[in-house]
Amino acid sequence: MSQAHGYAAASTTAPLAPFSFERRTPGPLDVSIDILHCGVCHSDLHTARNEWGGTVYPSVPGHEIV
Repeated sequence: MSQAHGYAAASTTAPLAPFSFERRTPGPLDVSIDILHCGVCHSDLHTARNEWGGTVYPSVPGHEIV
């Protein structure tokens, strides 16, 4: 397990706030990368607000990584 840090929404109305969580140990078919920065785009806000359904909270949006 490894410690990860991000910004999470705790509910549909909560702002993104600092959040730490545990990542599982990578398996033999996984790739581990270091992410230095991540952008949050409009689709991430739809996800955080559960506008498309299926969001599990806390939700850590973001997919534009550097």
